[in-house]
Amino acid sequence: MAPIDDPAGLLPLDRTQLDALREHLDAVLSAGDCDRTHRVTDAWAAGHGIALDRLHEGLEEYGGFCDCEVVMNVDPAAVFDPQAAAGPSRR
Repeated sequence: MAPIDDPAGLLPLDRTQLDALREHLDAVLSAGDCDRTHRVTDAWAAGHGIALDRLHEGLEEYGGFCDCEVVMNVDPAAVFDPQAAAGPSRR
């Protein structure tokens, strides 16, 4: 289990799974519009044995309130390496 201060601990996915989810969403959504739900995310998660309640909570923590927002807002770098995602230090 991830330490409490580990931001990735909010999300029940590892980086490979998050990358796969985002790629799947991008492919499916490119063929049509987002319906402002987690419908495609939920179908992917069901096929991978991922608990939906924890997944929704973790994705929403990073701004993924629907399928298209998962693609746009849930940046794997921000989730798994928040220091690097913040950019260079301003010292």
